[in-house]
Amino acid sequence: MNNPFGLPDELFGAILASAITEGMNTANSRSMKKPNPAAPKQDVSPEDGATAAKKIYDSYVKAGFNEVQAFELLKLVLSK
Repeated sequence: MNNPFGLPDELFGAILASAITEGMNTANSRSMKKPNPAAPKQDVSPEDGATAAKKIYDSYVKAGFNEVQAFELLKLVLSK
């Protein structure tokens, strides 16, 4: 087994199997979430959303991030 940490193969195999299993369980539970029905509906027009996203993007570029980094940060913010 390719074990860069110097651990016994049995221990390293168990850690690896546990990490893979936990990662699969986390991915499955995340995809099955239902939206919160008690959350208030937001009445925001697409134009207002686009304007807000552009302001966030521009603020990242102004802070010193390049265009790709700013876009990736914006995607992260919008996905939460």
